[in-house]
Amino acid sequence: MEAPDIRYATTSGGLRLAYQVWGEGPPFLIAPALISNIEVHAEHEFYQRARTLLGKHMTCVEFDKRGIGLSDRFEGDIPTLDERIEDIEVIMNDLGWESAHLGGISEGGAMAQLFAANHPERVETLTLLNSMISPQYRRRIFDHIEPGDAPIMRTKDQYELFLKVADNWSTDASVQLEFEVPSHVGNEALARWMARLQRFAATPNEFVKQVNSIFALDAGDAPERIVCPTLIMHVKGDRVLNVGGSRVLNDLIEGSKYVEVEGVDHWAWMMPNWRDVVDPVIEFATGTRPREQGERRFATVLFTDIVNSTSSSEQLGDTRWHDVLDSHDRISRRLISEAGGRVVKSTGDGLLAVFDMPSRAIDCSLDMCSQLAEIGVQIRAGAHAGEIEAHDDDDISGFAVNLAARVEQETDNGEVWVSSTIRDMLIGDSFDFTDKGQHELKGIDDTWGLFSVARS
Repeated sequence: MEAPDIRYATTSGGLRLAYQVWGEGPPFLIAPALISNIEVHAEHEFYQRARTLLGKHMTCVEFDKRGIGLSDRFEGDIPTLDERIEDIEVIMNDLGWESAHLGGISEGGAMAQLFAANHPERVETLTLLNSMISPQYRRRIFDHIEPGDAPIMRTKDQYELFLKVADNWSTDASVQLEFEVPSHVGNEALARWMARLQRFAATPNEFVKQVNSIFALDAGDAPERIVCPTLIMHVKGDRVLNVGGSRVLNDLIEGSKYVEVEGVDHWAWMMPNWRDVVDPVIEFATGTRPREQGERRFATVLFTDIVNSTSSSEQLGDTRWHDVLDSHDRISRRLISEAGGRVVKSTGDGLLAVFDMPSRAIDCSLDMCSQLAEIGVQIRAGAHAGEIEAHDDDDISGFAVNLAARVEQETDNGEVWVSSTIRDMLIGDSFDFTDKGQHELKGIDDTWGLFSVARS
């Protein structure tokens, strides 16, 4: 999915709020969590896969709240929740939506609750994911704890943990990763992207201001006043907001539907079972559950990997190497997008990407080699073209994927190698191929002819 254009709506106080629109179908507006930058969100495959699926069924809107991301900062006193819900109203007005399906995530859940209670005529359905609850109900959480739930964290401990995140803001996102997305602890590529999101969401002081604002949020008795159909979902092992809070909400909101999801991530769309979260949202708003089925199609599969990353890290030091890797991710993703490809996922120190045309994959990989070399990063890349199984979760599998991975493993440092299949498809094109002989590839029957490739 191409990144949607950035639009702006203006509040009564003159603050400009950034938002994006994508997809087709009934209107669905998402009130986001604490940290956001909608432009950076659109870069990452975990956001892309969830956004793409939602957009196949609904016209979706995501925005940056006042004070964060691409939206204007607020001055003076921390805005109350009553003031914050104007963000939802002005964006709906800017779009000409009289009503919409409304979703709220974490902090955005408190916004969504109050908006649904105060403006029932504008909310068709309400979906809450890992949502905050009002302070007056928090003591009830202790009555809703079950074996296997994450422990309830004291407010003081939560606040100190957020301050620790602020102390490492934009340089080391591992603190936030461990707290909010523990299933990805050790995923260095995600940590680098999260640090980038932090940089583009706020300064460290602006983040602390946002943290102070969420600890002051209070939706009051809003849950007891909600009359629209409501879906409440919560990840059972969420450490940020205890699952007991959503069980309380289910008691408070009359006629609500409650879905508990296995997992540990507060950022639920990053879990391996992310469809357990997204599918119920679509079904609740549209009445139709998405089908889960793979699709076989032809594609060019590209694997890349950084050469000698361990020794380079030792030479440059952790801080400098972290900056280099961040540049690697940014340059690689930009070039893949410009070539019409799609990043499927990070693979340690490299990427897996797919393209419709082999020439675009080769052009992109050669550009990656040259541009990354300029910042001192040497990569190798391997590609093969064939039928793949494209899954609804945006992952891919099949023989062509396995063979492309083996080609990359055979490739000499700093080069792009391709299978004989791609060489045969591009004979007469603007590439020079050098025969690298027949290779026995691990897990692949027979030998395969491999070729290095350069521009003519």
